[in-house]
Amino acid sequence: MRIAHVINQFPPNITAGLGRYAELIAPHLSRRHEMAVLTVNDGRLPVWERTGGITVYRPRGRLLGLLVGAIARRRRLNRTRGVEFLLLALTVVVSNWRYFLLLRRLRPGRRPDLVAVHDSTNFLCGLLCHYLLRLPVVFHVHTTEYGVAPQRSIADPLNLFAALERWLARISRRVVVATPEVREQLLRAGWDRSPIDVVRLGGTYERVVADPAFDHGKLRLGALDLRARLGIAEGDRVLLFVGRIERQKGIYQLLEAMPRIRAAVPDLRLVIVGEGDEAGVARITAEAGLGDRVLTSGGWVSGQELREYYAMADACVFPSLFEPFGLVATEAMALARPVILGDGFSRIFLGDPAEPAVRFVRAADPGDIAGGVIEVMTDADLRRALASRGERLVRETLSWSRAAEETLAVYAKVLSGTAR
Repeated sequence: MRIAHVINQFPPNITAGLGRYAELIAPHLSRRHEMAVLTVNDGRLPVWERTGGITVYRPRGRLLGLLVGAIARRRRLNRTRGVEFLLLALTVVVSNWRYFLLLRRLRPGRRPDLVAVHDSTNFLCGLLCHYLLRLPVVFHVHTTEYGVAPQRSIADPLNLFAALERWLARISRRVVVATPEVREQLLRAGWDRSPIDVVRLGGTYERVVADPAFDHGKLRLGALDLRARLGIAEGDRVLLFVGRIERQKGIYQLLEAMPRIRAAVPDLRLVIVGEGDEAGVARITAEAGLGDRVLTSGGWVSGQELREYYAMADACVFPSLFEPFGLVATEAMALARPVILGDGFSRIFLGDPAEPAVRFVRAADPGDIAGGVIEVMTDADLRRALASRGERLVRETLSWSRAAEETLAVYAKVLSGTAR
């Protein structure tokens, strides 16, 4: 099977969960199949590359590519800012046109058997492959935050993104989502023209924690050093938030809940790891009189440093209003951190309702967030139970090899003519 993946992020360009997805599933997909990845160039990467048995094509535009590259060399583009999001969107659209030109130039016998389009921002390549190249398209929906989600991350008064999502879904042979909740959301929005398959993802740290060389002692020492660098006193408890600093992630409701949490747990420090509206966090923190009770990482964190943040935490809170999957939950759970999730997360993280693996809270209700955090932070037995159940749930049920096999089964149905 020859597969072409059209996706905005691919290693080493990883700035969000989509990049993690590409990094972790691609090796499994390419083991027995010929795979090409068509992806965005941040201005610093090679146009052509052969890595791990995968052919990677990153077109570099002239004027737009130079502009993006110039900014990227100074700092990462922040998609929570309107102008920078527009620049990123334009880069994606121009790149899509170049993907299509590349595929059109290939001899019919060398074209992919199937084009997998990841998210609606890659609509142009998907539509052109369907209408002009007559290639079967599979639409992977990693987020609906631009179109049909109740809580959107950008303003779209004309519902342009929703229209593009529906159009791409109509022409696709199949739609793939990561949770039953997203599938139900799409069905309620009228996405009934293509079969919608649920393929649960794996965990970000699946390979890391399974590696015999993984050193828990070194991680604990790194976490202690991180506490010292952040100025967190030895007796203080740490509540950790990881994610983009924007409304969809529930960060503002969490900050609104902090005065009540602080009153019940005076020694608690909230540590926010991510990028986005750092200025808003500073303003809200100052207005609420939280002082040094709230700390921020100052930007994107990854690799060993991110794991040290998790290891430092007494508990993690991700009060998202909407999450199509939520790899941050798998990260915290894999490292045996007790986790508090907003009800925007899938219930697949709950596990056995009689012995839940996480504590769910109503993400839109600061009072309920406060209640959940206080319950977890003041009950050591509950924290130990959540940590153990969460680690086991991720280890036993979320596998990238399984996700790849289920994805390839969807592709095989498309090529066998049983898609509809």
